[in-house]
Amino acid sequence: MTMTAAQISARDLPRTVQLINKTNQFNLTTRRYTEAEVERLIKTPGAVSLCLRLRDRFGDNGLISVILARPDTAWPNDVLLIETWLMSCRVLGRQVEPAALEVLATEAQRRGAKGLIGEYRPTPRNGLVADHYAKLGFIPCDAPDDAAESSYWKYDIENGPRSSHFIHVESRT
Repeated sequence: MTMTAAQISARDLPRTVQLINKTNQFNLTTRRYTEAEVERLIKTPGAVSLCLRLRDRFGDNGLISVILARPDTAWPNDVLLIETWLMSCRVLGRQVEPAALEVLATEAQRRGAKGLIGEYRPTPRNGLVADHYAKLGFIPCDAPDDAAESSYWKYDIENGPRSSHFIHVESRT
């Protein structure tokens, strides 16, 4: 399998917004955004905006994942908050998750980040990903005062566990 990672472009924006607004099971926060809101997130200084595509010997799965991470005043300056992480259910269990984390950590580090904060907001439909961050080596951390409904997870980019996967990653970031 080959995963292609790229910054979200104007060409990707409509499909990105569509995925954000319809994906429920593998969506860690289930936040919904308009095109203008996604554009604003993409343009945030220090932010990472990724769209991931996957192809294998059977064909091209197309755009299968969106990750948005940004600086947030509730966290230290050298940490990015993962605002949105979602994936298409058709690629679950194929090691896309650790490959995606590898790309995200690399891009975050390029922007000076030393850590990532993952947020999980439980909903009736996203229980499938309740242990997503734990499986990837994130450790639980305290929530900001205004976020009692969510759980938060920290990943140390420099010293955290390295993911193991067999996906070939092509980065166009």
